[in-house]
Amino acid sequence: MATDARSRKTDRAKRRAERRAERGKPTYPRINLKSIFYVIGIYRKAVGPKSIFFVIYRIYNSIVPTITAVLAGAAVTSISNGVVTHDYVPFIIVAVVLLGIEVVNLILGTINNFLSITTTQDVFIYVGEQIATKYIQIPLKLRESREFADKFERVRDFGSSIAYVSSSIINVATSIISLISVIIATLTISPIVTIVVLLASVPASVLTLRLAAMQRRNWREFTRDRRIAWSIEQKITNSNNALEIEMNGLSGHLVRQMIKARRRSQEQDIIDERRFLWPRFGANGLETVASYGVLIFVAIEIIVGKLAIGQFLTIRTLLNQLNGNVASFFGSISTVNESLVNATDYMEFMQTPANPSGDIKITETPKIEFRNVSFTYPNQTAKALDNVSFVLNPGDSLAIVGENGAGKTTLIKLLIGAYEPSDGVILINDQPFSRIDRESYLGQLGALFQDYARYEFATLGENVWFGDVDKKYDKKAVREALKDADLQDLAEKYEKGLDQIMSKDFDEKYTTDLSGGQWQRLSIARAFFRSPNVLLLDEPTAAVDAKSEYEIFQNIIKKQQGKSTIIISHRFSTVRKAQQIIVLDKGTITESGTHEELLAQNGTYAEMFKLQAEGYN
Repeated sequence: MATDARSRKTDRAKRRAERRAERGKPTYPRINLKSIFYVIGIYRKAVGPKSIFFVIYRIYNSIVPTITAVLAGAAVTSISNGVVTHDYVPFIIVAVVLLGIEVVNLILGTINNFLSITTTQDVFIYVGEQIATKYIQIPLKLRESREFADKFERVRDFGSSIAYVSSSIINVATSIISLISVIIATLTISPIVTIVVLLASVPASVLTLRLAAMQRRNWREFTRDRRIAWSIEQKITNSNNALEIEMNGLSGHLVRQMIKARRRSQEQDIIDERRFLWPRFGANGLETVASYGVLIFVAIEIIVGKLAIGQFLTIRTLLNQLNGNVASFFGSISTVNESLVNATDYMEFMQTPANPSGDIKITETPKIEFRNVSFTYPNQTAKALDNVSFVLNPGDSLAIVGENGAGKTTLIKLLIGAYEPSDGVILINDQPFSRIDRESYLGQLGALFQDYARYEFATLGENVWFGDVDKKYDKKAVREALKDADLQDLAEKYEKGLDQIMSKDFDEKYTTDLSGGQWQRLSIARAFFRSPNVLLLDEPTAAVDAKSEYEIFQNIIKKQQGKSTIIISHRFSTVRKAQQIIVLDKGTITESGTHEELLAQNGTYAEMFKLQAEGYN
């Protein structure tokens, strides 16, 4: 019964939020204590024992201003009385206490400044590691969705500002403590003053909360625009795109598109600010009038002898603190509320299930079988693969041929476990993929993709070694891999040899600028260094000249003897050497066999082969 009641209450809250959104009104997510403790836990793990000192220091700082204000008033009163009584002992006592407070402030402030030097970086590094580690564990099918991309954008925003978020949470607690101390101190002098000032500050604080909620809604609504602007900025500032952008005259257009995307969120914020302009003016005016009215009231109370003269200074200081603390409290509430919305995204992100993995380890070249496999991408209706079946025995070679969009890359994604079949089953050594230990299986695989990676920040040798960092960095093995990829002279070309950083963006003195074909051959050298038992080749020599391609494939054939190879290529000089060739058309295998068998069938494969042969005549 209790669960049903909570469920109905949650549903009603969701419906209210939806109605507010339909009317263009902001929603106010409740501050979730679980999120608060989660964020504090992250901060504590990142900062360590220093976090205890920071909390104590902030609490101490929240109380000291109130104590100082009261003591300052007492000092003025003791001076005034001392002029008449010539008794300066009360003033000296107050002065000594104030001096003691200042000394403690100086000591704690110095310690705080010293400990704070690396605190933000500690948090940034810790959270960055957590996000990156989790991201690579998440299945590709989730990472490729737009919904995940938007959420991950907010996760990164949260990760980059978590030190500030943690500070905001502490601010809420310290603001409460500070506000209570000021209220107590003001009440001891004049309850009327306390009530008037608190009531006068409420309208401005409520308006601040409402505006912040609207801005928070805008921030989430325009996530996609911020991502577009960021993507355009990356394109503009990437030296690899500079030539094409300049030749096509795209620079000005892309900058305008970037600004336009960023302006959309800003324009909505301006509209909201304009709506609140005069209400905030009125609320702030009420707060100002109330403060000056209170000071006049206190002055009159002093004149008629109801209050000591020093209490005017105390009240004036406490009024400023009270107004500031109320604004700070509601501001911190707003900031925490906004931040915890992203914290919820962060928690969900960190709880995303990792790629499933079984318990059967693969320690040698596996047998791979697709049995009646079909696959449809999320939110799509057309099948990317339809009833595909084939067997790749250890040591065999398989070529996949087809037009763009035929399903070749989808097949590779399924083969490495990035996606699961919609129908049918993938077997590894006659066992369902779900039972296979994913890490050990991927350890048998190596890949050469058309969209190869460029590690510009790394050295030439590291670009090869990244093929298998579990191996010891061996310069001899690195040079051998470069030779097999037809890059044997590259190391000698640079003054630093294998230690040459591969981009002028990271090494201006010893610059390098590889061509697209050289970068692709460097990725091939990476695969040679890895020396996998199953090599996946997806248009691996698209940017390589014919001579280099021939030499590279001769080396691939030599090194893959006794190992398995899967080739996706439009070049039949490569495909024809495979022991088994399948032709994909709209996700379906239409032909299969050896090169000679497929030519004899005189079907799609034979037609494609003849057309390509004619191109060389």
